[in-house]
Amino acid sequence: MNILFLFVSLPDLSNDGGLFPSLIHEFVRHGHRVFVSSRGKDIEKTEVKEEGGISVLRIKCPEFTRVSNNVKKALAYQEYAIKQRYYVKKYWGKEKIDVIFSHSLPPELAYIVNGLKRHFKCKFYLEVSDYTWEDAVAYGYFKKNSPIGWYYRFWERKMFEVADYIGVPTKGNVSFIRNMYPWIKESVFKVFPFWLMPFNVEKDENLKNQLGLKGKFVVIYGGSVGAAQRIEHFVELAEACSEYNDMAFLLLGRGAHLPLIKRMAQEKHLTNMVFKDYIPQQDYLRLLASCDVGMIFLNEKMATPNFPSKSLSYLNMKVPILAALDHVTDFGEYLEANGAGLWGFSDDVEGLKKQLMKYYTSKDLREKIAQQGYDLFVNNMTPESAYEFVDSQIGV
Repeated sequence: MNILFLFVSLPDLSNDGGLFPSLIHEFVRHGHRVFVSSRGKDIEKTEVKEEGGISVLRIKCPEFTRVSNNVKKALAYQEYAIKQRYYVKKYWGKEKIDVIFSHSLPPELAYIVNGLKRHFKCKFYLEVSDYTWEDAVAYGYFKKNSPIGWYYRFWERKMFEVADYIGVPTKGNVSFIRNMYPWIKESVFKVFPFWLMPFNVEKDENLKNQLGLKGKFVVIYGGSVGAAQRIEHFVELAEACSEYNDMAFLLLGRGAHLPLIKRMAQEKHLTNMVFKDYIPQQDYLRLLASCDVGMIFLNEKMATPNFPSKSLSYLNMKVPILAALDHVTDFGEYLEANGAGLWGFSDDVEGLKKQLMKYYTSKDLREKIAQQGYDLFVNNMTPESAYEFVDSQIGV
């Protein structure tokens, strides 16, 4: 079967690491012919290249993933939508395509896919993991019924209407989408979580010792420090647990809110918080393996059900999860149902502290949840598992 993958951003496919590269390589391993289209980074012209033996159309287009100006970002997305539809037809218009596969960004994807579906007379598989405009409304960037809101709702509706199959990470996503667009049949949905190529990294206590954390019960958060995470609650949790001298809170990350978080910790005179802006990925994983609890944070203002991709590395590394979540996502129930972690609402610091104390006072509980989380990962969250989920839905 011939599969066309459409993306706005995708790493080089010379290796099979990462979310979508690993899935693309899984399709290849199962004998399918794949075509991939994505924006090219720092390229002189649009062209088809070979990356890891796969034909990849890299499209020259202005940057949009790291642009703070919303007008420039919106215009770049629209330019890209037009170019991707045009260049796919130019380079592969005479190929037989059976299925188009893409994720949910940008909403203008509907413009791209609608034309390509008619051209290739094929099916469209949509993987949904982001709801950009809904969260933008929740954060107060614009109003739901504003011209911008109507624009994104129009394209999102078109995107869902054109999809023959929709894959989502949790059941809550199905309910969320059907509440907005009740005419979408439940039969088009398939629930499957994110995936990650399994890896094995030995823990390194020396890295922990170098940060002054020898003998400490370490609660770690590693990743982005921005509005979507609201890491202020990490500081508040550290303050609530300041009575425990052998407990430390380690923040490894970068982001627009990091100066605010550091200032907040200083103003509270917290001695149990440690900051580290960056360490190499392999060192991070070795350090992570030596920590006692891995934290996930989602801003309580989020209005959409999220499946935090950070959880996959925690599960793979057998690091017990404590998830601080918003009031919409059902990720907490997912963890609970599988015995793979503890959770609470991100704006309920006392509730989070109670959950953390369960880990702090019971090594047996930490080991039990770590093992159950690992079992969940290896059975349901590998690229092979993701391929099988898609296969069961469309019979590739």
